[in-house]
Amino acid sequence: MRITVSLKKLISWIVLAFFFLFLAYPIIQIILTAFSQTDKASLDIFNHDWRVSFGNSLKYSLAATSCSTVLGFLLAYGNNFTRINRRFLKLNESILHFPMLLPTITYGFVLIYAFGKQGLWSKVFQQELFHIYGSIGILLGFIIYTLPPIFILINNSMKYLDTQLFIVSRLMGDSWYRSLYKTILTPLTRVLAVAFLQGFFMSFTDFGIPSAVGGQTPFITTLLYEGFMGTIPNFQFGSLVALTMLLPSIISILILNHLQKKVVRYERPRQAVIKKNAVRDWCFRLLFVSISLFILGVFAVLIIIPMVTNWPYDLKPTLNNFAQFIQDDSLVLTLRNSLLMALLTAGLGTIIAYLAAILTSRERKIYKANQIIDSIATITNSIPGMVLGVAYLLLFSGSQLHNTLLVLVIVTIVHYFSTPYQMAKEALQKMNLNWENTAKLMGDSWLKTVWRILIPNSRVTIIDIFAYYFFNSMVTISAVIFLTSANTMVITAKLKELQHFGRFNDIFMLSLFLLIINLIMQGLTQLLKKMSVSHLPVRQAKRKLNTKVTTIVQRKKA
Repeated sequence: MRITVSLKKLISWIVLAFFFLFLAYPIIQIILTAFSQTDKASLDIFNHDWRVSFGNSLKYSLAATSCSTVLGFLLAYGNNFTRINRRFLKLNESILHFPMLLPTITYGFVLIYAFGKQGLWSKVFQQELFHIYGSIGILLGFIIYTLPPIFILINNSMKYLDTQLFIVSRLMGDSWYRSLYKTILTPLTRVLAVAFLQGFFMSFTDFGIPSAVGGQTPFITTLLYEGFMGTIPNFQFGSLVALTMLLPSIISILILNHLQKKVVRYERPRQAVIKKNAVRDWCFRLLFVSISLFILGVFAVLIIIPMVTNWPYDLKPTLNNFAQFIQDDSLVLTLRNSLLMALLTAGLGTIIAYLAAILTSRERKIYKANQIIDSIATITNSIPGMVLGVAYLLLFSGSQLHNTLLVLVIVTIVHYFSTPYQMAKEALQKMNLNWENTAKLMGDSWLKTVWRILIPNSRVTIIDIFAYYFFNSMVTISAVIFLTSANTMVITAKLKELQHFGRFNDIFMLSLFLLIINLIMQGLTQLLKKMSVSHLPVRQAKRKLNTKVTTIVQRKKA
């Protein structure tokens, strides 16, 4: 008993030490650097460049996220409140998720090659449809980036609405708009706000899209990049800019805490039979098809450009680009580094997130250390990746971690910790809390119980956590852009370097290989999840456990 308690406390303190060293201490280092000098000139952060950059980030993020939230709601409504064929909806949903498999800096490049002066669709229509650099390109990039996660959040919540209340409201004489507001929009208020805040935060802190299609429009993220990686680096100014990027995080946390009171719960959600309405269904079909065709049209160039000799001048099909890519050692090394980093991040991140969730969700007695871990999970979700990257650059520059693959793994684990932790915690909380006590009666140790009981019963969640970490590790740019070197270069950082030299063929080749790796991993995770759901040994273990418990109870009675 004492050994078990000591082991749990040891794990808690190890997790806390990890986050103090790789989260709290780096943020403290930023603060110390930002206020290393206190004269008026050094603290004049609110200059013209900062005001313009901050204003652009705020303006474009609000505009793009508003569009994404409206579109996400309409798509979720069409997915749940129409009689459109399920296969059609599933296909369009898969296309909508497609951009999540690529880094945001790639969005900018495909937009340029799709709608630029020499772009695919400019060639098809024999004119430039719009000027891609600046406002339109940035808005399109942000909408493509934020629409998938916003749709997923709203769509998942909409599945649990009590749709029969809509019919009751209509029978009581309410108009369609009033019924929609009272029975659908009102219960979804918190989810819509969360989706909007997440989309805004993603856009505000993104570096890839502004750096690719921003043109001469300055953003807070590009200003921060120039502060540390420009011709004349200014670490104090860059640190002050990084601190101002935390302002939206603080505001979003306060809003989310207030909206927690707006949660609507149903005793038993009931699903109403949806009436036939050909006009409604065709309107939503048109919406689904339009968005899917737009996404496919934008990302089609990712496959077309590497397959031609020299776009747009020589359109002969060729495989020379693939051969040149394989012969380029630096590109192959970049691909290998990204894959290794993603696997290490997914493996170590899954272990840390799962252990932390066990400590906070499977204990009847709440320890202070575990409460702190739970609070940390919320904080990590609110710190921009670029701020973490800057903090690690300041703290570990000149140390043994500097310019290593390990520091990239650690910063990615910390940056994306919140969601995997919440996934594991939710799965573990649904399990019977008496399992540990029962296993203890049978003489099993706590570690053996975790290995034989908890892990098999949360196998699907563990696979989801691994996949989440893997995909985000492959596409992240903000958290690693300051920390890579020639030997540890990953794909997203390499894309920025290749942009500087105008090597767009290599950019598309790297992006294409990244996409293929993510698609293969997606297929593997789906296969593993199906195998886990139908895994017989887990069911047999449950039966054996129940049999042993019954035997123990009978012996005690005897």
